[in-house]
Amino acid sequence: MPTLISQPTVIPCVGTKPKQIQEFAGRVNSGHSSVSIARMISPSGWTEPGQRPDFEEITVVLKGTLRVEHEAGVLDVHAGQ
Repeated sequence: MPTLISQPTVIPCVGTKPKQIQEFAGRVNSGHSSVSIARMISPSGWTEPGQRPDFEEITVVLKGTLRVEHEAGVLDVHAGQ
C-alpha cells in the first residue's frame, strides 16, 4: 500500500552556522531506520563534526558545492553530482 508523505519534518541541526534538514523519509518522518531521504539547506562555510550514521546516506548536490572530508582525503561535490 502506498504511503503519502505530505510534508517533510524539520530536523534540529548541529554545526557552525544555522542550517535546515527537511526529512521526507527516515527515522523521524516515516519510521524507516535503514534509509534517510532529506533536503539539507546550509550556508556557505557551514561545517559539522564527522559522523558515521547507522543508515545509508546518499547525497545529491542541487546548488553550490559540498566539501566532504574523510579518512582518505577530501572530495568536492558540485551541483548536479
